[in-house]
Amino acid sequence: MAATKSILSMRQWAYMELGDENAIKFVAMATPEDLKANAEFVRLADSFVEVPAGKNSNNYANVDVITKIAKEQGVDAVWPGWGHASENPKLPNTLSEMGIKFIGPTGPVMSVLGDKIAANILAQTAKVPSIPWSGSYGGPDDGPLQAELTEEGTIPDETFEKATCRNVEEAVEAAKRIGYENGIMIKASEGGGGKGIRFVDNEDDLKNAYVQVQNEVIGSPIFLMQLCKNARHLEVQIVGDEHGNAVALNGRDCSTQRRFQKIFEEGPPIIAPVETFREMERAAQRLTQSIGYVGAGTVEYLYNADTGKFFFLELNPRLQVEHPVTEGISLVNLPATQLQVAMGIPLNKIPEVRKFYGLDMYGDSKIDFLTEDYKPIDTHVIAARITAENPDEGFKPTSGSIERIKFQSTSNVWGYFSVGANGGIHEFADSQFGHLFAKGPTREHARKSLVLALKEIEVRGEIRTTVEYLVELLETEEFKQNTIDTSWLDGILKEKSVSVTQPPHLVVTSAAIYRAFQHINKVSFDIKESLTKGQTSLSDVNNMNSFPVEIAYLDTKYNFDVTRLSPDVLNLAINGQNVQVKIRENPDGSLVANFGGEPHRIVGMDEPLGLRLSLDGVTILMPTIFDPSELRSDVTGKVVRFLQEPGSEVAAGEPYVEVEAMKMIMPIKASESGTIAHNISPGSIISAGDLIASLSLKDPSKVKKILTYTEKLDVEEVPILDGGEDSVNFALAGYPQDVEAAAASSLENFDDINSASSFVASAIQKYLSVETQFDGLLLDDVVRDLNKANKDNLDVVIDLNMAHQQLGMRNRLILAMLRQVETFVDRFGLASLPDDLMEALNGLTMLKSKQYGEIGLAADTIVRESQIPIFEDRKAELRNQLLNNADKADLARSTSLSAGVDLLSGLFDDSDEAVASAALEVYIRRIYRAHSILDISIKKVDGQLTANWKFQFADVPAAESPVRHGKISVVKDFAAASSIMPAMIKSMKSGLADDIVDDFVNVMHIAVTTPTNGSDEDVLGKQYADLFTTHKAGLEDLKIRTVNVLISSEKKNPKYFSYPQCQNFEEDPLRRNMRPTFHHLLELSRLSTNHDLVRLDAVGKNAQVYLGTENSGKPVRGGPPQVVFVRALSHSSDVATSGGATRALLQGLDELERAISDSRVSETASSRIFLHSLPEIESTPEEIAQMYMSIMDKLKSRFATRLLKLRVDEIEVKLRIKAVENGKPVIKPVRLIASSMSGEWLKVSAYNEYPDVITGVTQEFCALGTEDQMCTFDPYGTSNIVQTKRAIARRVGSTYTYDFLGLLEVGLVEQWDTHLKELASADISRAADSMPSAIFKSDELLLDENGSIAKGSRNIGSNKIGMVAWHTVMKTPEYPEGRDVVFVANDVTVQSGSFGVEEDDFYFAASEYARKLKIPRVYIACNAGARIGLVDELKPMFQVKFTDNNNPAKGFDYLYLTDDDYKGLDEGVVNAEKCPEGWKIIDIIGTKEGIGVENLRGSGMIAGETSRAYDEIFTLSYVTGRSVGIGAYIVRLGQRVIQMKQGPMILTGFSALNKLLGKEVYTSQDQLGGPQVMHPNGVTHEVVDNDQEGVASILTWLSYVAKDASALPAVRESADPVERDVEFLPTKTPYDPRHMLAGTNDAMGFFDKGSFKEYLSGWGKSVVTGRARLGGIPIGVIAVETRLVEQRIPADPANPDSREAILPQAGQVWFPDSSHKTAQAIRDFGSSENLPLMIFANWRGFSGGTRDMAGEILKFGAMIVDALREYKHPAMIYIPPHGELRGGSWVVVDPTINLEQMEMYADVDSRGGILEPPGICEVKFRKQDQLAAMHRTDQELVLLDSELEGCQVDSDALELKKKIKEREDILLPLYLQVAHEFADLHDRSGRMKAKGVIRDVVTWPKSRQYFHYRIKRRIVQDDLVDQFMAADENLSNANAVAKLAEMVKGDFEDDKVCLSYFSDNEAAIQDSIGGVRKAAITAKIAELQAML
Repeated sequence: MAATKSILSMRQWAYMELGDENAIKFVAMATPEDLKANAEFVRLADSFVEVPAGKNSNNYANVDVITKIAKEQGVDAVWPGWGHASENPKLPNTLSEMGIKFIGPTGPVMSVLGDKIAANILAQTAKVPSIPWSGSYGGPDDGPLQAELTEEGTIPDETFEKATCRNVEEAVEAAKRIGYENGIMIKASEGGGGKGIRFVDNEDDLKNAYVQVQNEVIGSPIFLMQLCKNARHLEVQIVGDEHGNAVALNGRDCSTQRRFQKIFEEGPPIIAPVETFREMERAAQRLTQSIGYVGAGTVEYLYNADTGKFFFLELNPRLQVEHPVTEGISLVNLPATQLQVAMGIPLNKIPEVRKFYGLDMYGDSKIDFLTEDYKPIDTHVIAARITAENPDEGFKPTSGSIERIKFQSTSNVWGYFSVGANGGIHEFADSQFGHLFAKGPTREHARKSLVLALKEIEVRGEIRTTVEYLVELLETEEFKQNTIDTSWLDGILKEKSVSVTQPPHLVVTSAAIYRAFQHINKVSFDIKESLTKGQTSLSDVNNMNSFPVEIAYLDTKYNFDVTRLSPDVLNLAINGQNVQVKIRENPDGSLVANFGGEPHRIVGMDEPLGLRLSLDGVTILMPTIFDPSELRSDVTGKVVRFLQEPGSEVAAGEPYVEVEAMKMIMPIKASESGTIAHNISPGSIISAGDLIASLSLKDPSKVKKILTYTEKLDVEEVPILDGGEDSVNFALAGYPQDVEAAAASSLENFDDINSASSFVASAIQKYLSVETQFDGLLLDDVVRDLNKANKDNLDVVIDLNMAHQQLGMRNRLILAMLRQVETFVDRFGLASLPDDLMEALNGLTMLKSKQYGEIGLAADTIVRESQIPIFEDRKAELRNQLLNNADKADLARSTSLSAGVDLLSGLFDDSDEAVASAALEVYIRRIYRAHSILDISIKKVDGQLTANWKFQFADVPAAESPVRHGKISVVKDFAAASSIMPAMIKSMKSGLADDIVDDFVNVMHIAVTTPTNGSDEDVLGKQYADLFTTHKAGLEDLKIRTVNVLISSEKKNPKYFSYPQCQNFEEDPLRRNMRPTFHHLLELSRLSTNHDLVRLDAVGKNAQVYLGTENSGKPVRGGPPQVVFVRALSHSSDVATSGGATRALLQGLDELERAISDSRVSETASSRIFLHSLPEIESTPEEIAQMYMSIMDKLKSRFATRLLKLRVDEIEVKLRIKAVENGKPVIKPVRLIASSMSGEWLKVSAYNEYPDVITGVTQEFCALGTEDQMCTFDPYGTSNIVQTKRAIARRVGSTYTYDFLGLLEVGLVEQWDTHLKELASADISRAADSMPSAIFKSDELLLDENGSIAKGSRNIGSNKIGMVAWHTVMKTPEYPEGRDVVFVANDVTVQSGSFGVEEDDFYFAASEYARKLKIPRVYIACNAGARIGLVDELKPMFQVKFTDNNNPAKGFDYLYLTDDDYKGLDEGVVNAEKCPEGWKIIDIIGTKEGIGVENLRGSGMIAGETSRAYDEIFTLSYVTGRSVGIGAYIVRLGQRVIQMKQGPMILTGFSALNKLLGKEVYTSQDQLGGPQVMHPNGVTHEVVDNDQEGVASILTWLSYVAKDASALPAVRESADPVERDVEFLPTKTPYDPRHMLAGTNDAMGFFDKGSFKEYLSGWGKSVVTGRARLGGIPIGVIAVETRLVEQRIPADPANPDSREAILPQAGQVWFPDSSHKTAQAIRDFGSSENLPLMIFANWRGFSGGTRDMAGEILKFGAMIVDALREYKHPAMIYIPPHGELRGGSWVVVDPTINLEQMEMYADVDSRGGILEPPGICEVKFRKQDQLAAMHRTDQELVLLDSELEGCQVDSDALELKKKIKEREDILLPLYLQVAHEFADLHDRSGRMKAKGVIRDVVTWPKSRQYFHYRIKRRIVQDDLVDQFMAADENLSNANAVAKLAEMVKGDFEDDKVCLSYFSDNEAAIQDSIGGVRKAAITAKIAELQAML
């Protein structure tokens, strides 16, 4: 404070008087603490010197340090400020000796006056009244001490000692003499600023306080003084000059004190009369003049207002902190005045002093300061000290950082601060850091100005301040009336009569708001930090919107549940009360919270002891609840001493320790009573919240309990969000809302369809903008992509995920809005919806995932209904059809009538009777189309249109089918129906005549024409049920089977109600709104036998969809199985054709797509489709069955993916075949079924049907095409074992293992279909080609009793172990005759597919079986890892031997069995030994195999087997569902892996890892082993979306593979001519190498069109690997990426500090991952795939940086060499156009690695060499070489060189040299290119070939045919060579080749010639091989004979 004020004041004076504020330079001392705290004086000073840290004796009070710096810095003067060394005489004395001016009094004067004891003696000597003290007790024998000053100007020692109390004993004695009546002050003579002063009123307190004063001002003499009660503390400001003058600049009233520390200062001191105060001034002047005082000082008095007496208190020989009060009333700049006095200027010549006396400022007249009066003072100033103290804790000092100080000076208030923003108060600093000064014409004006200023000030940081408390003090009546005294404030503090408070519930709510806001920001920050590191888990997002907040205040705990309703609105719920809060954060970090109907300003700061809250300017500390047995510090400082010994008793409220904080010694009191134990030692540095000591509580029951608040808060509930559009938008953003209310209220005020539709469309688009980014994708992938796209604004990522995580609520909102949309047409009177809404609705229907299903259904319904023509238009069109079509029977059969059947009812009451009659007839004929109508009559009866008809079942022989009667009456309403009912019964009875039979076969219909829109359907249904039950007897008499009611609806389809006789004419709810014959035609009775049905919405008018839940009555884990039944009628006659069947199947699948989107449908529900085709077909059942089987094979192949996704397990088609029996036409029903019920996937079969003649329901199905024609009847039974297993497999995201056989067959069909189309497109004559018959055959492999594996068969689903295998034979385009493949698969439905001993044995045997046959082995992985278990029978038996039965906490000794239990066990279950209790268990063994370590042994066995299999045969693994532990390992050991997106490979489940980590880290298995992990790391070669794609990929991979491990490559007939040129041309600039391999749409690539397939694409991206065909020959391909790629190393969610690393990788460079990938690919190609290898070499070298060297690039590069050395098939290395192969990259692919197999080629535009031209020129063609070439080849230089050589004149030579240099500079860039070209010419293909490092130069366009024939020739030749070498083991490869060369007639280097020879002379070659074999055998025999 002092330094800040002095610099400001002196600079002001310098500018005002000298015109240069920098005329004086300031050097400041600064401690590290002040520098860290950003102290203001450091900024203001011109320079600073850092001084030692710690307490002031180390720095500011250290005279040696001060004088040393003063000397080093060469200063002219030292200004001491106040405090510290300002009163130490040593400082002016030392400076005087050094010749440096001290701005203040001389040392001797300071010694006298600065010492309070000496000052009092001097005052007494000067006859100034004093109160009793240790230097004057007031008695007759102890009068005032007086002294004559020594020559040095000091008080004689003996006099000084008489007033001093050197120890506690002397203090006690002095106190007795003074008396305790008024109280006693203990003072340190050298103290000040509130330090070294204590008040006591008894001897015990005196003894303790004496020690405190001793410690506070160490080494200072101590004296005692009686307290002057009711006194005012008045001061006189004195300045003395070097000329003996002393001026009194008025004074100050400093009576507002606490603990003798001034709080307010004011002036002038108006409490004293002017005359009295003038007397006090004169006394002060005389005192200072008498001792030659120089500088500023303060004489302090105690003044009794009642008596008017004053007493000398002390003299401060320095400037005081409150001096600006005097400056304000005198307008004298005191620091500047000090400076001028130090400069030797007399007081009467100081301008401001002269002005104070009303004289000319710049005059020099004398002033008699003792007699002359200054001019009257017309201003009042009040000052307030801003301190870092806590008024709630007795003004305890606080320390810490300061973030911000907000204060604005005004014309009435000025202030300054010692620290700036982002500064602080450290523990060694004075607590005061600011001072405010308010002025006014009167005291009251000044007071009010100060109050306003204090209310506006804001200090933000870790410290506490007194600001709010000061306002309260200023507002007290005592202060206003100026009736205070020095004890006033201490009394207030003691009584706590002044406090700054807020209502508790307001405080609690505000604290909850602050905590909630803080929590949201913290979670948001943590999420962003996580995202910046590449973490993808956003599980904490939900924690931003809903979380608990606990607030403790005033011994009460408040539990809030906080919900975020919008970005700035919170709902605080507590005890059923909801407080909505709108929050705004100001730029300064404060919060403005609007709740309860008013705004509040909230600032919070977390401290070690709790939350400090500033609420509307009032500071409240909400302490953390501490254990009362823990005594903690509430200040930062140092422990001075403990006041009790350890183990001593301490009482509640009793001090137990003294600490030094802010240069003051203060006690800390115990919170409870008990025995104390010290946790730290004296001298320890402590911080707020540190544990100082512990208490063993004396009475634990007295500890205050914290109670939970259970009532409502006294805070008004004022809603902030009131629904409407804002609530809709907030809900869409993911904030919790009442969505139903929001949807309704947001749309209620729209009055036109465009506005309403626009709002809904906007809401839907907002919904879609989020969900389209997540639909069908893995969450981690979405988050990663969003993070990358929004890295500069991660709030977008959080917002999108927050919205998506609230999908359920947002779905409900959209559904609620869609329900509102359904009312738009009626509400707004328009027929169609606006385009923008239709677009949005269509967007909803495009969402694929199940979670959007219900929304998609609702939107689709609205879209479809909006596309239906206007009701009246459709009705008019139908009316026209009826009028213009005479043949009503023909019209009834018309397919064009489908959409209008329900509309017919709208014409039943048409004004034209002909139309009404026609409509009724067509209606009857249409709904009874599957029947034979024998007769129909329509007429009006009693004004009611009535129809009667006779009919029979068409698919039952007429002779066997009873004649049925139907009747329908058209009535107006229910009343009419009720009245006509008796007549209808009577009329129908008379019409039956002789046709009455014993069975209920007749029907009755009632059509009601009055619309009933809005009526409750249940009420309507019950109305008619009551009517019919009333007439039940009459209806049964008529043999009525069903009564049907049709009720019209205005502009909508009619309602249908059915009342069957079997239900006593009560309504059948299942048939509601179903046309009367649908129930029969759709065979719904078969469904309801075993299933509880719920009808779902259907799209088609002739379709019904039901969700069936099995009603077996048995409890089922996960709920009873479900089946989705799609039932439909078809009026099309082409269902038996391919096109018709496809259309019908697609319609059924579309219905299923909608149905499974319903939230009621489980993820494992089976699906069945039934289609009843009504038109009669002219064919035979056998022909139809054959046609259907052919069509179904194609449909299964075409739609396999969709059929699997929709879980279709059965497709039924019922056809009606026209036939003639006994010369009569009959209709024969045929049922065609594709079913998976028996286990095989959609196995096709056909049946003849035989319906019941009465019910029409099929009695039995008899199989077509079987000799015995077995017949069955199936009413859709409950799930069989296969269906149950299928559901289990679906639950884990896979396909039932046996269904993979069907998928394989389907995949083969698709493969053949594609292949044949390719051939036909190239050659039209091949269009008739077809695939072979029986393309797929499988035999299950079974283990016999001996453990041997062999082909066999068993019922599907009867396997008892979780592993199955098949030996399949597949006819493929490469092997149309068939190839053998072994498939091994986990059965996840058996013990979760876990590996037990039996599974391990079976897997081993199946794999070994494949190895022995050398055929490919494919493993389909879906498992749970090694099986675990315990011996369950022991669980209820074992007992525990506790160490102490009475205290189980001591542990146990062992487990044991009782004697009976032990003897009851089978032998070998346990190993046990006898113990007193029975049998102590040593080992648990069990009798069941496969529960523990034996499974691990099995896992090791199959791991070894898989590794062997990879080496010996082709192995491939497909991961579906999941693969765990050993399952994951054997997948990897098989090397080649295809992974389904939902098929993670993991070692441990994510939930188990979370438990291990102790927190929710992982959210899915995919984070551990999903494709996003396994594809980039090279474990997974290919990723597929579903199992059908997986099977297709398996077949594709197999298509490149030889049929067995020793066979030649699998060649497929190719439609792509091998002779064509390669059209895509690689460029010099980076390009996609895949275009070079596969071509583009515009340019053909190197390989056969469509044959290249990339593998390992996610790993080692700087290299491209895959498989392709070249003229049908399968090739392993390696190419080089020329573009920059990135390697991504994901962050580990388990380590929050881990970061995602994105490593850029340059093109044409090998990195560790791509090197490893290259080596792995070569191994895969060669290991039993038997593929020729094609490497398109284009590498500039290996990356050799530190990271890559550490990443083992040397090892992986060497692996490439190893793989090539071992390669046993032709390997072609080709450098493509503009490719280059340099340095180490050439080395690892050089043909000399494997001369028998490797050959290298280069394009004419390729390059090869050690370094690139620029690099080699740096070494071998440097600048000098370039200059030499320049001088040799440039004619101008040649001429200049010649001229220079012949030049004789030096000046001419210099000029020539200059020209030469200029010419060289011009040519140098060009010759650098020349040099590069020269070097480049060394790297071209011509030199490569000349040096023999490549075999040939091959031009790129012709490379395709060249390498086709070369590789084909090598394949054939190598096979022949192998045969030669097999014939004679001594024959080398080279010799074998030589033999072939001898045989070939022609150029042996010509591949075509050789191929032709090999083909044409196969017999001759075999003869030659035979001859070699014979010779070798002969030689061997001879060799053996020679050995005999």
